[in-house]
Amino acid sequence: MNLPDFTATTPLAVALDLDETTLGSDSRLADRTRRALHAVYNAGLPLVIATSRPERVLSMLVGDDIVEITSLVQMNGTIANGRAGLTGSFSVPFDREDARLCWGMVNETIPQVRMTMEIDGTLFAVNHDDGINSLWAFNTASPTMVVPVEEAIDVGPAKISVNGLGTDLEELANELETQLSNKTVIHRAASAQFLNVVPRAATKSGAIASLLGTADISLADVLAFGDDYVDIDLIRDCGWSVAVDNAVPEIKSLAKYLTASNDNYGVAIVLERLVAAS
Repeated sequence: MNLPDFTATTPLAVALDLDETTLGSDSRLADRTRRALHAVYNAGLPLVIATSRPERVLSMLVGDDIVEITSLVQMNGTIANGRAGLTGSFSVPFDREDARLCWGMVNETIPQVRMTMEIDGTLFAVNHDDGINSLWAFNTASPTMVVPVEEAIDVGPAKISVNGLGTDLEELANELETQLSNKTVIHRAASAQFLNVVPRAATKSGAIASLLGTADISLADVLAFGDDYVDIDLIRDCGWSVAVDNAVPEIKSLAKYLTASNDNYGVAIVLERLVAAS
């Protein structure tokens, strides 16, 4: 490990990816990490969750106690909301024609995959209505949360998620990149079985910068954690960047520091050092 040294100076805020970074491989928050997050909050440092996930699943993933003490950048930076010391909100619109084209192409090319068209972190459309709770909503979906796709497009989509259910989606991703406009980008997951399609202008670091601007904190003073390709801008742009040991090579090469894996309390180890120094 190559852990940051907080003896001379410390960051002013903390930004955390969730899946395979702050959360364990079981998609749950370890008690040690939970205690570390509360300790950082009690030390007066703003916490920002920066995730590809929609807001509706966070209570199940991290618990209401963590939701209450963290600001949120959701769905790859398309929507952000300040809480717990930060204010303001931020959103990036998805091009409606790209959303319609992407939805049609995926359904025609690999109709068996599961898609959501996310709107605001609560409302969403699906291409298959089986398995909604287990795949997309963690048993919190209600009929009012799931809307027809045309309604989602009319209201204004934020993100399209594609779950290959074990199918390699690289060929699909390449085809989408040839057909969609330059307003839209496809983010691949390390497994190549999951795609996030979002506005190109949306980034985790850009959304975090917008929220932290309300507290006069720059990205240079942010301690950020990540593991996957969707975290590249977060790790590249934040001054105190930390890769967990299970991160993809691209993240490890960009990060200034390296901690233990997500299953070995990598985030907690660094946060405990930060609280001790503070």
